[in-house]
Amino acid sequence: MDDDFNPEESEENVYSEEGREGYVESGEISAEEEAFMKGYEDAEDDKDDKDDKEGEENTDEAEQ
Repeated sequence: MDDDFNPEESEENVYSEEGREGYVESGEISAEEEAFMKGYEDAEDDKDDKDDKEGEENTDEAEQ
């Protein structure tokens, strides 16, 4: 068993833009798979932005 393996670091490599590009270039994933993962990442970013905006609105209402 590899004691140096850290799944969080490995997943970051696969799910980061740089990691995806490397996997496509090496042929380990297809361009379609890369596009799917990018879409997932973009959806997560949109969700985070929406949550941040809702939090700001709740703060504004509490101040009034």
